[in-house]
Amino acid sequence: MNKPAPQPDPYARVAHRFATAGKIDAAQAMLSWDAQTNMPRGGAWARGEQMAALTEVSADLIGGEAAADELSQAEEMAGSLEPNERADLKEMRRAWVHASAIPKDMQAAKARMAQNLQAIWTRAKPENDYAAFAGPFADLLALTREIATAKAERLGTTPYGALIDEYDPGVGEAMIDPIFDDLAAFLPPLLDEVREHQARWPKPIPFAATPVDKQAALSHRLAVVVGHDPDNFRIDAAPHPFSVPHSPGDVRFTTRYDADNVHFSVMATLHEAGHAMYEAGLPRDFAFRPGGMARGMTVHESQSLSLEKVAGRSREFFGFLAPTMADAFGADDSWSFNNVLNAWRRIDEGFIRVQADEISYPLHVILRYRLEQAMLSGDLQVADIPGAWNELFEKLLGRKVPDLAHGCLQDIHWSGGMIGYFPNYAMGEMLAAQLFERATADDPEILPALGRGDFAPYFAWVRPRVHARASLVDFATLVQDATGGPLGAEAFKRHVKRRYLEEAGPV
Repeated sequence: MNKPAPQPDPYARVAHRFATAGKIDAAQAMLSWDAQTNMPRGGAWARGEQMAALTEVSADLIGGEAAADELSQAEEMAGSLEPNERADLKEMRRAWVHASAIPKDMQAAKARMAQNLQAIWTRAKPENDYAAFAGPFADLLALTREIATAKAERLGTTPYGALIDEYDPGVGEAMIDPIFDDLAAFLPPLLDEVREHQARWPKPIPFAATPVDKQAALSHRLAVVVGHDPDNFRIDAAPHPFSVPHSPGDVRFTTRYDADNVHFSVMATLHEAGHAMYEAGLPRDFAFRPGGMARGMTVHESQSLSLEKVAGRSREFFGFLAPTMADAFGADDSWSFNNVLNAWRRIDEGFIRVQADEISYPLHVILRYRLEQAMLSGDLQVADIPGAWNELFEKLLGRKVPDLAHGCLQDIHWSGGMIGYFPNYAMGEMLAAQLFERATADDPEILPALGRGDFAPYFAWVRPRVHARASLVDFATLVQDATGGPLGAEAFKRHVKRRYLEEAGPV
């Protein structure tokens, strides 16, 4: 007579359950990538149904009574687990709280609505058609408000705080508000000072138009320079650059090409390559499980912004990038180190967040943060968003927004229901400066190596301190251990004052 198969221990059983849900999330991320890179417009309805079905399956897996029972059984024997397993189990419990707080049909409805609205946004943005966007967004916002309220009751926080926690556990309004208030007071006068300083620079030589195919080849080369294996990644074009998470060994990210603006594709490539390097550095032993995921989006953005803004706009890296671009596009004086520094270090006078300079960038995020809080509380109606956006933009950045594509329709996030996501961009910029300050103090070879196009010393420092720790420690512990202190704005303030007022400019 056959003996019954041995049952896995409680932790292994629940870990398998949550890893299965993680693989479903990874499949959804791939479907989302396809929707923005290859799917025909007419596929939006079917893709919404597919995403909704997968969302329901995932909700059943990790938000139901079976998951709750298995979690409780595993927690009873937590004392016998290794520290990383206990941390993984703690993250499973957090994921269960989020998943079980709302009915699965509500989660599926949000997935359908978001897929449909993203397709609408793709058309509405270039056409400045807010009317087409507003109605479906009002419906999605109302549902998001219901979800936020339900989660807030379970988490013991505000509705907006509950949405932030979904993307960025450990980074709540109590941490964000004082940092953003500090930046809102500090940055506008600094921008004026830097503008006055840069007014004494010579005018840069304009860059000639650069063919998209040559930009794509440069993007591929830069991804390899950063550290990606050519056998493991691909780059595609999309309306809004992004990277695909949760797929070890299958690295996909996007950029956007403009023949008249190579600066954007270069910086977007560095940004998304940074995200992808973080994903590639997560511990494979915990792949697809909550403990093996990235430690929230502030940490994720710190890894993209470290490459795009802190390292990618350094004098050292420009010393490598300028001749690389001359080799790619044809040697002339516009691709000289001096001219690239002159053109790409200047304060941005535009309106687009993803194209903003280092100093202006947090102000773009603060604008969105304040509008989201008002939208979620009901103090700001959907019909009034364009006017509120334009008014606050002028207050923070001193310019009048010319149209909706340069205003409230510029980002994809709201069409995806991603309320509460934006704060991590500015918080990530704070963390990027704090990490890079500590990294270059610990290893003085990091900056000279960038001048050779060598990111290995930087990643040798950051991988064990950030990537390898994944979500196996909490946010505060990760930041404290890596930088020696809690997250704040002081390292960023030192960085931008030094770079934009104290470093030598072009000659």
